[in-house]
Amino acid sequence: MRPVPWLMLGLLLPVLGAAAPARAPKAAPAAQDPFNELFDTACMQHIGAPARLQSLMEANGLSPLQPAEAAGLLQGQSGVAWLVPLASGRYAVSWADDGTCSVYAEKAEPAVVQKGFARLVQAAPKPLQVRSLPGRGPLSADQVAIQYGWATPGDARLRVRFRLVTRQAAEAGVQAMASVSPGEAMVEQAPTPQPGAGLPGAPQPEPGTTR
Repeated sequence: MRPVPWLMLGLLLPVLGAAAPARAPKAAPAAQDPFNELFDTACMQHIGAPARLQSLMEANGLSPLQPAEAAGLLQGQSGVAWLVPLASGRYAVSWADDGTCSVYAEKAEPAVVQKGFARLVQAAPKPLQVRSLPGRGPLSADQVAIQYGWATPGDARLRVRFRLVTRQAAEAGVQAMASVSPGEAMVEQAPTPQPGAGLPGAPQPEPGTTR
């Protein structure tokens, strides 16, 4: 993960709590795990719904970063990003135009984050099933990636793909990054959505992010 150019903002916000579309019940996040609480609130509850995510950010008084400031978070893709300063530390949320939503933490405890991330992903809405994907291993001496997917039983294609990367080094700039992106099944479905189709327990995909 590349270091994020964190900006000092003169405010502390509570964990984002604006109303979000209902979805399947999930296991409660681990105690003292604001990273996964933010990932759940900002990304998991807004799969395929960029306009609702933007409304959530606006309701909490957060403005999008300028393109040059957001570039490091978007990893070369087009999209929008926000800094989210919380009482527990500094975080960022990004939405790329390919439908990927990501959360970054400047400081995080890898073991706590990994456990909380797995707990969130395991609470897949029915009838989707959780699949563990390749990528459980070190990317470097202190960097570990974990990946999961949600899929319909009997379908080899993923509907949703999840990824978590953590780093042990406190001076890394970013110690945790989690993302959720549409899988092959959602991407193939997007051009010709059918009534009632889409991810169970999540809003239908929207045409794009309103800037």
